[in-house]
Amino acid sequence: MNPPKLQEVDSILCAKGGPFEMEEVVLHGRPGRIWKHWKGRIAINEPVPGSANYDDRRDVTYAQLREDAFRVAGWLLEQGVGPGDRVAIGGHNSSGWVTSFIAAHLLGAVPVCLNSTLTQDVQIHCLSLAQPKVVLVDAKDAEVLKPVQDKLTAKGVGKVYSWDDYSFKASPSSIEKAKRGDGYTVEPESDALILFTSGTTSLPKAALITQRQAMQHVITASVPAARAAIRMGAPLEMVVAAALDPPEEQLVALMPVPLFHVTGLLAQMIRVFVAGTKMVFLRRWSVSDAAKIIVKYNIRVISGVPAITTALLQSGLLPKDWEFDAIAFGGAPPPKRLQGDVRAVYPNAFINHGWGMTEAAGLFIAISGADYEANPESVGQAIPIGDMRIVDMETKKPVPAGTMGILQIRGGCVMKEYLNNAKATREAFTDDGWFDTGDVGYINEEGLLHLRDRAKDMIIRGGENIASAEVENAVTFDERIAEAAAVPVPDPVLGERVGLGVGLRPGATATPESIIAEADKRLRYPARPVICVIFPDGLPMNANGKILKNEVKEVVVKQWEAQGGKPAFEPKARL
Repeated sequence: MNPPKLQEVDSILCAKGGPFEMEEVVLHGRPGRIWKHWKGRIAINEPVPGSANYDDRRDVTYAQLREDAFRVAGWLLEQGVGPGDRVAIGGHNSSGWVTSFIAAHLLGAVPVCLNSTLTQDVQIHCLSLAQPKVVLVDAKDAEVLKPVQDKLTAKGVGKVYSWDDYSFKASPSSIEKAKRGDGYTVEPESDALILFTSGTTSLPKAALITQRQAMQHVITASVPAARAAIRMGAPLEMVVAAALDPPEEQLVALMPVPLFHVTGLLAQMIRVFVAGTKMVFLRRWSVSDAAKIIVKYNIRVISGVPAITTALLQSGLLPKDWEFDAIAFGGAPPPKRLQGDVRAVYPNAFINHGWGMTEAAGLFIAISGADYEANPESVGQAIPIGDMRIVDMETKKPVPAGTMGILQIRGGCVMKEYLNNAKATREAFTDDGWFDTGDVGYINEEGLLHLRDRAKDMIIRGGENIASAEVENAVTFDERIAEAAAVPVPDPVLGERVGLGVGLRPGATATPESIIAEADKRLRYPARPVICVIFPDGLPMNANGKILKNEVKEVVVKQWEAQGGKPAFEPKARL
């Protein structure tokens, strides 16, 4: 039997009722075709907002998501939103969040992805940096922002709306205009989105990401597995097909990482759209909820910060014969034992470890499969469209392999700029385009990166970046405290938690418990210290009056380990 002619292939592939069946549509005023069956696929499975039953869930199809996005886009048009305008989005993972994100892009607008776990003052700071024309949030974040609407308005921020209690009705003509896309030209270098990242000042900076940088993840995320397959001898054609072709059977992805985070948004959600995957959201992170969802929806691939994998491993809640096809983690230093723990329980799972950052639009360095097994303490090599190097901490000159220094990266995926912060942008980039990550490590002879510390005193708790200054500023509001230093203490699940060393003011008295209790009033949950050590003679300092954090950390960690690596007192534990 002769093979079909080239001209016949598509008619066979796209036959009615098959996985590649198409549908004629009009998008942006132009006729075209789309894959028909993705419309009927479930896009999102999520908790029902406001339901009295904790376990109530609902499905949202891709078709529903599309129609809802056009409706919200029409409403945004009526609020004066157009190409290049900014639309802030805040709240927990939900169809409302996703709909708002898509709606903004349908108009060529720029989503401002707000970290809704931040305190009110910090959210005000973030919004004042971006000055969005409209703010769309869930009901919980609306309770935080609506009371300060006047303050936001004075800073050039638009009105706050909640998608949980507002219908976003739009006229048919506005919806049709949004569907036609008249005049909504978007180029590869157009602004795509704004993500917030914390620095040592504890106040987040706004990283401006272009369309090209955001969309590169569609290919970049396939690179680690493709590299591993090539290393195993797989034919190039098979590797390319496996990496880029949408699977015929719909996959299901657990989405525990917040969508305001670069990992949740670009490494996960954008990839989900390309593959037509079903996203499953949790009401909040809970290892028991996650285990139930994994079994109920037959989820065979998990990704996120190492704490998620560790928590599932240690919970014992999954069936003993459960198998994962792949496990990916990044965003925080994994415990050294994680690779061995995964392999002991899931011997056949493909493991992928990656490093990235907000300013790099997500994944930038990765290692997978057998290479990771052989180098579990390495984060791997840079993606093909990126470069990395280590420079001397003082001179900023490149250093030889094996020498510790500051990690710098360069590539087309590195952010455009820090929005409205020219000084920070100049300080972050060299004249020839290298970005200073502030991370400390070395590159070995094989070209693999090993990270050892963070020069910016960042504490990473379960993938959540916590600036030490954020904690220290809150602690020193206490009039009994003369000085404070926040340092990381090790945690087998979260990677790191917040430890604290303090010196008291002359004549002041305090207990560690009372200091933490007072600080907790001013800190979001992840930033709250789990241990406090009072230094009777004050914190150690150098001749210039700078606190020697390494010495503080040594004392605090020693005390932490002496008490078994557990808080002596803590509110109800959660991840």
